[in-house]
Amino acid sequence: MIPIHKEIKRVKQNQLRGVLGTIISTEGSTYQKPGAKCFISSDGTLTGLLSGGCVESDLIEHAFKVLESGVPQTLHYNFQDDGDIVWGLGLGCNGKMNIFLEPYESEMNPASHIIEEFFTTSLTKQICQLIVVEANNPNLIGTRWLLDPQNGQEELLNIQYPEITNYFSQNYIPLKPGVTFVGGEHQLHIYTEITTPPPNLTIFGAGPDAMPLVRIAKQLNWYVTLVDHRAAYANTALFPDADEIIVYAKDQYPPVTITSQSYVVLMTHHFLQDQMLLEGLHQSDAAYIGLLGPRKRTEELISTSDKLKHDDDFSHIHSPIGLDIGSKTPEEIALSILAEITLIHRGGSGLKLTELKGDLSLSQKRSVMNY
Repeated sequence: MIPIHKEIKRVKQNQLRGVLGTIISTEGSTYQKPGAKCFISSDGTLTGLLSGGCVESDLIEHAFKVLESGVPQTLHYNFQDDGDIVWGLGLGCNGKMNIFLEPYESEMNPASHIIEEFFTTSLTKQICQLIVVEANNPNLIGTRWLLDPQNGQEELLNIQYPEITNYFSQNYIPLKPGVTFVGGEHQLHIYTEITTPPPNLTIFGAGPDAMPLVRIAKQLNWYVTLVDHRAAYANTALFPDADEIIVYAKDQYPPVTITSQSYVVLMTHHFLQDQMLLEGLHQSDAAYIGLLGPRKRTEELISTSDKLKHDDDFSHIHSPIGLDIGSKTPEEIALSILAEITLIHRGGSGLKLTELKGDLSLSQKRSVMNY
């Protein structure tokens, strides 16, 4: 989601066009499952893969046809046909896949604004989308609605097609992405999808030790927000991988959004800045707050703060930050920090797998050594 979001921003900025491809249904073994997406820009850039490389060239050809016509299209790929000289080549799949292609033209197509809104919103909160992928009226194909899953039943009433409202009011919107036939006057097939936002790593402090933290987090496909009051440090030249950079006034709490998907690291190396930030973050919905530095420093941050010293619950504050993996270098420290955050995010045990599974027996060790 994040790479496509960035590519759409690039396309819009450069006044290009593009095509969004979404797997809407599969059958059997396929490289990707429903919900997987790619984006083909009019300059030929492909972002995201829907197969192991076996459909991409064909997909790009069809994408340019969709750009020319401006009409959405569903492609059907069958990897199970032994007689097909193209797909019967043992390319890693043994199933069927339907891909919905829809044009993105930021200045020409109002539906493109909904695509932008979908990708932007999905980075920070759950969002549900309904797309007409098949209908007896071709003009309806590509019609899209975005719903808040928390108020989905109420927002359904705003959809002007009673067959959609009636069906999903009675059956609810499926949690797994896929196509639902709702029938009715227009014989509508609706692709439904409810997204969960990626974890957001919010780093306060743009020092050199933040650089490997940003890089590794991006390799994990997290959304990374970098926050600092020093514009000379917090910029895209030094942090090209950061998704968002916020520069704030030194004596004011920064305009940053913290949600239950936010994992926060304080590493400003400035006592008063860390204290101000911790005062603002302590009552937030952050899933994780970690402070770089020794525990004694964190205790002093709390004890000298009028807003914090009377609070007894700091169970969500992690200090010292990270897991004990013997880190020495900035890269190893970043790995230690992200290992702990991943542990919190995924709910792991933090134990070595050999401790969970048991050591190899002596005979097994010998057989491995003799292999």
